[in-house]
Amino acid sequence: MNNLVGEFVPQDAEGSASTGRSVINSALFALALLLPGINLAIFGWVYFMIPVMVLLYMYRWQHGLRFVTAGFVLAALASLFISSIALVIATATLIPVGITLCQSGFRGESATRSGLKGSVVLCSCWLILLAVQTMLTGVNPVTDFIAALNGNIEAALAYYRQSSSVTPETMVLLEDSFHQMKIIFPRILPALMIGLILMINWSTMIIGNRLVNRYTGYRPWPAHQYWRLPDRLIWVFIASALITLPPLPLLRTVGINLLICLGLIYMFQGFSVLSFYLHKWKVPHLLRYFLYVMMLFQSFGTVLLLIAGVADVWLDIRRLKHDNDEKTNDE
Repeated sequence: MNNLVGEFVPQDAEGSASTGRSVINSALFALALLLPGINLAIFGWVYFMIPVMVLLYMYRWQHGLRFVTAGFVLAALASLFISSIALVIATATLIPVGITLCQSGFRGESATRSGLKGSVVLCSCWLILLAVQTMLTGVNPVTDFIAALNGNIEAALAYYRQSSSVTPETMVLLEDSFHQMKIIFPRILPALMIGLILMINWSTMIIGNRLVNRYTGYRPWPAHQYWRLPDRLIWVFIASALITLPPLPLLRTVGINLLICLGLIYMFQGFSVLSFYLHKWKVPHLLRYFLYVMMLFQSFGTVLLLIAGVADVWLDIRRLKHDNDEKTNDE
């Protein structure tokens, strides 16, 4: 889709949603915003579906953004009665992500560019929310979170010290491990938050790409197995590894955070490589999904995906660059 936002407005079969459908759409979006506040343990996964719903609404109906706005207003009003307005507002920070990704899809921008825009928007929303909450409460949530984490670590250490089943040698290892955790975790917290932002955008684009194609016939981005990162990004990855070598704490912290974020990004590319070959070899869908889950949630699998993602830059193991060069020469 190479049209600009103003030149292309997706429609359903009737050209626009009926009144009944409009009410249902708005109510469903309001429910999605409210469910995490009702029970986060059970409905926390709905949090990741907010930008997907925004993307689908805007592609499928002319006034999809109105349904999103109406749903947010309904959720905000309802949250006043269940004391979850703060969580609804926090969940609503994902709405601009869906809008940004949708606009990028309308413009025909690449998956990499769209994901970068969505990540910047979500990061900005969270920083604004963090600043507003700090101003209103006088407490920085990040500082409060780290203090609570340190308190839990000290409580765990106190428990193990009182336990007769823990040997002195094991206790020394536990104390050293917990001490390192207290030092390292605050340093890599930025990378963990950015990693979460990247995961939200990546999952939104993958799920949204399939749903939009299923319900509208359009595809915001190419099929996931053909997504590819810019070649020059590998030099940033290498530079990040190099700046972790000098014994300079600040420089090493920056390098480690960059390595974590870029490692996650190249793991996404490795997942694309895996998807490419599973499609090419026509692996049954059930086995395909099993392999996806196994590779994503096994530490060894994520390392393999990272290696495959980096290898694809140097070796072009999917032959995408080779095929593009041949097409260019033929033209």
